[in-house]
Amino acid sequence: MPPAIRIDFSRPIALFPLPAVIVFPHTAEWLVAFEARYRQLVEDCLRARTDGKILTAAPFAMATYATRQWNGERVGEPALRPAVCVVKIVDHRPLTDGRHQILIHGIARAAIDSIAEPDGRRLYRLARLRPIDTRVGGPRRLPALEAAIARLVHGGELARMQRFEQIRGWIRQGNVPTDVLVEQLNDFLSRRDEVRYRMLAEPSGRLRARNALSELSHLSDLLKHAAERTEPSVLRGITVN
Repeated sequence: MPPAIRIDFSRPIALFPLPAVIVFPHTAEWLVAFEARYRQLVEDCLRARTDGKILTAAPFAMATYATRQWNGERVGEPALRPAVCVVKIVDHRPLTDGRHQILIHGIARAAIDSIAEPDGRRLYRLARLRPIDTRVGGPRRLPALEAAIARLVHGGELARMQRFEQIRGWIRQGNVPTDVLVEQLNDFLSRRDEVRYRMLAEPSGRLRARNALSELSHLSDLLKHAAERTEPSVLRGITVN
């Protein structure tokens, strides 16, 4: 995880829209910018670096389409859903054909207040954003919530899932904020786009934590019932993923 980064919401921020939510705050995802406008967006963000270091590149916001029906040549399209995730580039790999492979790390939830359409040389959209998290400040350690997460990922069939090994490792270390654990869990457990967007747009950390615990518990119950209906010899030597 990169060090704590503050976003200057007084300045317009570039928009990189996709059909679905791919990243939450405190999570990371590889992305390839191949359209001319988004290649330009990445190049402009990197050009804004103040000391050559990748983390001083300008932020941009991952937005999502409000509908799948749109004509990319018309001004104001695609229409966008209001909640976005402001991200920073933490790794950049230019490709030989002019595309950019970037690793983005989610920094903050925000909502779109207004959009400036492409203008002049600028091919991408800019937006005025405002943060939407109800809590101000960095991610926190919440012992009771962390203990509840630990009981689930260390117990039953979930204990056999390699996908949760990173979560278990962070809990053992004892120095990763619980808010980060919740974001990672919602990223992994919320597979349907409508659920992912609801978690991105949710301003309450308490409700996001409740969703993560509910999804973990549901997955644990599903795996338990599946194991009860499976012969032990079939499960021998199999890792659940």
